[in-house]
Amino acid sequence: MKSIIAGQQYSTIFKDTRDLGKQAVTMADDLLKGKTPEANDTKSYDNKAKIVPTYLLQPVVVTKTNYQTVLVDSGYYKDSDLK
Repeated sequence: MKSIIAGQQYSTIFKDTRDLGKQAVTMADDLLKGKTPEANDTKSYDNKAKIVPTYLLQPVVVTKTNYQTVLVDSGYYKDSDLK
């Protein structure tokens, strides 16, 4: 992010690992309860043995104009972490 803020890089992709953690817990809980975990992609992940149902997070393109909202205001980073 420091390179983006400094104008040395245009953008990066962000997937909030807090959301990933929540989804992983939900899926593990479903498995423990004998349920089928939610998958939002049942077609694209092929491990060469079979198509594996997958839960994909929505990626967010982060730029100099939106990093404050996406990363700081959401609480993922402190503003001081990026200076």
